[in-house]
Amino acid sequence: MRVIAGRCKGRSLTAPPGLETRPILDRVKVSLFDWLGARLAMPGSLPAVAVLDLFCGGGSLGIEALSRGASHCTFVERDRAALKCLRQNLARLGLDAEATVIAGAAETLIAAPPDGCGFDIVFIDPPYALSEDAAGMASIVARLGRQISVAADAVILWRHDAATKISEQLPGGWHSSPLRVWGTMALTQLTRLEREQP
Repeated sequence: MRVIAGRCKGRSLTAPPGLETRPILDRVKVSLFDWLGARLAMPGSLPAVAVLDLFCGGGSLGIEALSRGASHCTFVERDRAALKCLRQNLARLGLDAEATVIAGAAETLIAAPPDGCGFDIVFIDPPYALSEDAAGMASIVARLGRQISVAADAVILWRHDAATKISEQLPGGWHSSPLRVWGTMALTQLTRLEREQP
């Protein structure tokens, strides 16, 4: 596992031991960040955005975002082994000053980026079983825009098993749309077309 592009290009990352986390394949990360860069008018890189990496494991997605130009990333993980690995990766790459690490559960998270505005990119990468649990998903999605501050045009991506079909209508006025499938892994994008009525 390595950083694909940007100032940390080619640097290796340590993955947490065991099968609880699933580091994203390099070829998938290339495709994902090429898409993000093109969407944000920065092919091959990212503007100075605030990123939230939920269920981050060793931090591969958030670290890639920082390497490519993101200004800050908040990493959320509750597994102790994964947290140790994440902190080692951040320290080894000299990214501590641009990162906030929250040791806790995404299902109860209250967070905003340091500038007080909303997160511009949110990666949601839970254990695959949680993506199959409608109540578990709802507890996370319902926090977006409420307990978790997100920008109005935020890019929110949920990584899950390709066999899992994410409900089109989600809590808080969020809608899901499939983005891409790579083998057994898929990404679904969440968007909120209209603000939820009070």
